Amino acid sequence: MKLFPLTTRFRATTFAKAFVLNAIASAAIAALAIEMRIQLDDERQPVYSYFSSLLGGGLSEMQKIGIVFSTAFICAIVVYHLMYLTVGFGGGMVTGRAYRGPRYSL
Repeated sequence: MKLFPLTTRFRATTFAKAFVLNAIASAAIAALAIEMRIQLDDERQPVYSYFSSLLGGGLSEMQKIGIVFSTAFICAIVVYHLMYLTVGFGGGMVTGRAYRGPRYSL
């Protein structure tokens, strides 16, 4: 029994399905990046305190941009891996109908 992906019923086999799956991934990445920026803009938040103590003092705009970019990149990697593990997303915009199985070796 194959463990991953959890389902193969909603794979990107048509343009509409590929569009919806990519929109879900993009929305999740954008939401996490926006939330990080909101946390960094408020000096009372623990995230701001952590990064300001890590970088020594208050955060400049360039430091905030770098932190948000880095966290958005990491979130993108995590989101795309989760999408691959759940629905097999990532074989291209339109994948073939025959499923070959996961390429992960756990």
